[in-house]
Amino acid sequence: MKAFEKVLRFITEKMAWGSMFAILACVALVVTDVVRYQVASKPVPGTHEVVELIAAVILSMGIGYLTFVKGHVSVGILVDRFRPRVQAVFDLIGGVIALGFTIWLTKGMLEMAIRNFRYGWVTGVLEIPRYPFIYLIAAALALASLVLLRDVIEAVIVIRKGGGDGA
Repeated sequence: MKAFEKVLRFITEKMAWGSMFAILACVALVVTDVVRYQVASKPVPGTHEVVELIAAVILSMGIGYLTFVKGHVSVGILVDRFRPRVQAVFDLIGGVIALGFTIWLTKGMLEMAIRNFRYGWVTGVLEIPRYPFIYLIAAALALASLVLLRDVIEAVIVIRKGGGDGA
């Protein structure tokens, strides 16, 4: 389990770095567009399309890391008062639900990417193919699914072995 967790940490951290570089690229593009418009009265063609695609990269590449570090919102006011084994039951229920939805979203994104590839759908101005970005989102969701699977397995282990408090 520790080796699996190390691999997950490595991959999610690298994807988070990719997300950070995408933010820098987006800022650079927007600044360039604004400066060019102010100086030459000509915006960079297709800026809005590229910003939208970069936003997909930013959001998708951060999902795995956010899930790994459990940076999502959780309501612990009540659950934190329970023993670790009871907390693990809540973690298991929430994890299974989240895992189910994430797998469902991954499947939908894969189907959408295949459809975009098959029909050759591109952006409106620059005609950038959309499918690579959709595949990236699907891969990021698949990674998040693996992280959620790890969380579910950890909850099952705590339920079976107890939480170290004699429960």
